[in-house]
Amino acid sequence: MAMKRTNAIPWWGWLTWVLMVVLGILVYTHLPPLVAGEHHRETPRFLMLYEPVVMLAIMLIWQGLWRIDPKRRNYEVFWPTYRYIGGMVVVGLGLVYSTIAGHVVFHLATIRFAPTGYGIMFMLIANVLPRLRPNWWIGVRSPWTLSNEDSWNRSQRLAGQLGIPTGILIIVLAWVLPPHRTIILAIMGPVILWVLILLVASYFFARTPQES
Repeated sequence: MAMKRTNAIPWWGWLTWVLMVVLGILVYTHLPPLVAGEHHRETPRFLMLYEPVVMLAIMLIWQGLWRIDPKRRNYEVFWPTYRYIGGMVVVGLGLVYSTIAGHVVFHLATIRFAPTGYGIMFMLIANVLPRLRPNWWIGVRSPWTLSNEDSWNRSQRLAGQLGIPTGILIIVLAWVLPPHRTIILAIMGPVILWVLILLVASYFFARTPQES
């Protein structure tokens, strides 16, 4: 099967990882052995290299997830979407790492850039969710979507429709909320609300099949 010979991460995902490795090396060489963190706690500089390692681990896991999915055959239908989402996850992690590096090394006020980028990527990923077919790893997965194909299809469509306003809300909150710890609310709040709406909707979609 041709899909077996296809890389599950697109080239631009791998390029993002390479750039983060280079950034990690540059950051490491420009930092003292101990870096001042929150509450004046000192952190060993080698910990700044952990993010590229985490990114690589996720990329390798992404290569194998579809192979152990009981619904593996469905990936042939949405394989480009699976690769696209994998690449976007890598880009998202790279954005976070770049933000941290800019803040630690150059003392740049970049704390709001990461959730802003997340909002944009959330919209881009949500937009392709309607292309997914039933699987155990990505998309709106609930007991009702995994056992009812009509609920699956309608839930993914709703996820895509709600993705744009949710992403916009993330961006707005990123610039309205106070920085530092409270900025995480810009991401977690809208995403949790999005998930809850979809879980409830998937239940009702399963109970009320769409008329053909």
